[in-house]
Order: sequence, then structure tokens, then C-alpha cells
Amino acid sequence: MANKRRRSFITSVLACIAFIAAAIWSWDLPVADVLSYLVLMLLFLVAIVAFALGFGALLNWLRNRRDK
Repeated sequence: MANKRRRSFITSVLACIAFIAAAIWSWDLPVADVLSYLVLMLLFLVAIVAFALGFGALLNWLRNRRDK
């Protein structure tokens, strides 16, 4: 049996998918719009991760430079 934390995550993901499906079905939201929002969200996520990696590398470089 899955532990409680894993069940909560799966339940949250299923609820999110159900909400998106309900929005598409009940509000006649075009699937193309949903997909374009998904792509836009993923691009923003990649940009945030890249910025965080770059900033972390900069901080690491500055810390190593100061130690020498």
C-alpha cells in the first residue's frame, strides 16, 4: 500500500486533471488553448530553472573565488 504522502500527491494530480477536463467540457474551452497555455507554462518553468541554475553557478563561482 502506498504511503500517505504519495496518495496525497496522486489525488492532487487527479483532481487537477479533473478540473481541467471539466473546464474543457463545461465551458467549451478549446483544447488548442489549453495546449498553448501548457506550452507557455513549461517555457516559463524552463526559464525559471535556467535562471536559478545560472544564479547558483554565479554564487558558487563567487564563493570559490573569495576562498582562494
